[in-house]
Amino acid sequence: MSPTNSIMSLSLSSQSTPDSLKSTIAAEVKEYHFHLYYFENNAKSRASAVVIRNRLGELVDQGYLKVVPQTIYGGVFPGPTGPHVIGSFEVWCPIEGFARMFSWFTLNRGSHSVLVHPLTKEQLVDHTDRAIWMGQSLPLDFEIFKQDVLDYYPLEYPEYGLGYSAKGAIVA
Repeated sequence: MSPTNSIMSLSLSSQSTPDSLKSTIAAEVKEYHFHLYYFENNAKSRASAVVIRNRLGELVDQGYLKVVPQTIYGGVFPGPTGPHVIGSFEVWCPIEGFARMFSWFTLNRGSHSVLVHPLTKEQLVDHTDRAIWMGQSLPLDFEIFKQDVLDYYPLEYPEYGLGYSAKGAIVA
C-alpha cells in the first residue's frame, strides 16, 4: 500500500462525530504565554528587551496584535519571578492571535531566548513538556508549581472576550 493510500484509508476509517469534534475543540489550548528573557545585569541586553517590549505595545495599540504585553505599563521583570530565573517580560496571547505572535517573535526576538507555553490546568507540564523555545533554552525553577493540576483554567483578561473567555468557547 502506498503512503497516499494509507493516509486515505486512515482518514476514511476515522469518521468524526459531532461529540468527538466538540471534545476536540474543548481540549484545544486557547491561551499562551510568551516570555522574552534578558540578562538583567547587562545594559545592552536589557535595553534590547525594552525596545522589543515597546514595539509590541505599539503593534497592540495599532490593532496588529491580539495580545497583552503584561508588563508594558509596568516595565520588565528586573530579575527572577515565578519559575523564571533571569530578567524577562511576559506576553499573554489568545489562540486568536497565536500565529501572528509566534511569527513576530520568530522574526524579531533578536538574540533573546523566548519561552512559549500554553495556559492549561497543568502548569508544570505547560512549562516543560508542552513548552517551545526560540533560541537557547534556559533553566526554570519549578518549585513554584506546588499543585499538579489546577481546578480551573488560569483565565487572563476575560474582558477581551478572547481565548478561554471567547463568546461560545467550549472548554473541558
